[in-house]
Amino acid sequence: MKPGNDTNEIILNTEGIGVTYQESIIALKNVSLNVPAAKLTAILGPSGCGKTTLLKVIAGLIEPTAGTVKVRGKEIAGPGPDRALVFQDFALLPWATVLQNVGFGLRARGVSQKEREETSLHYIKEVGLLGFEDKYPHQLSGGMRQRTGLARALTVNSDILLMDEPFSAVDEQMRRKLQEDLLNLLKIESKTVIFVTHSIEEAVYLADQVVILSGRPGSIADIVYPEIDRQGEIDLIRRQPRYMELVDEIWSSLKRYVE
Repeated sequence: MKPGNDTNEIILNTEGIGVTYQESIIALKNVSLNVPAAKLTAILGPSGCGKTTLLKVIAGLIEPTAGTVKVRGKEIAGPGPDRALVFQDFALLPWATVLQNVGFGLRARGVSQKEREETSLHYIKEVGLLGFEDKYPHQLSGGMRQRTGLARALTVNSDILLMDEPFSAVDEQMRRKLQEDLLNLLKIESKTVIFVTHSIEEAVYLADQVVILSGRPGSIADIVYPEIDRQGEIDLIRRQPRYMELVDEIWSSLKRYVE
C-alpha cells in the first residue's frame, strides 16, 4: 500500500464497517477508509464483494451491523443533504421532462420554482444537455439519461457524490465520453466523489485513490494512489506509461479474488 497525501482534508471516513445479512451472510467486514475532500475515490473489487453495499452504507440507505460512517467528524444516521447518489439505472421519472427531473431534489426541499429552474438550467448546461430540457427520458439516449441523473445530483449542491457504476449501462464509446465529461466537470465543480466500478481501467483513469476490496466478505485489500497527471489534455491520460503500469499492478492484486 502506498501512503497518501496527509495534507488532504478528510471529509468522510468509515470505521470498522461490517454488514451481515440474515445472521449468516457477511457482506462487509471491518472496512475502515478515509475519503479526501475534492478527490475521486474509486471502489473496485470482484463481483459480490460488497461494493454497492458499502456505497449504500455511506449513503445512509443501509444501517451497518458494525462500525460507523462520519462526515466531517459527525456520525451519520441515515441519508443527508451532504451526500447525493447517482444511480446505475438513471432512476429518472418517466413522466417528467429533463428540467423537472433535474430539479426534483430541489422541489422536494421546497425551493421556489424560479430558483429551481435557474439552478437546474445551470447544471443542464454544465453536463451538455442545454436544448434538451423539455425532452422526456424516453426521448434521450442512455448517455443523455445518465447526464440528466448527474445534473440532478449536482443541483442539490451536496459536497459528496456517490456514484454506483454510473456508466455501466452505456456502450464503450459513450462510457469513455462520460468519463471525460466527469473529469472536465470536476475541474469546475469542487466535489468529493466516491465511485463504484468493476472496471480497473475506469478506476485508474478517474481516481485519485483506488480502494481494492477483497472477495466476500469484502474488506480493504489495498489502496492505490495513481498520481496520474490530469491537468493537461485528459484524452492523453491513457497514453501515460503510468496508466498501463497501474492497470497491470491492480489486476495482479485483484485476480486472486476472482473465481
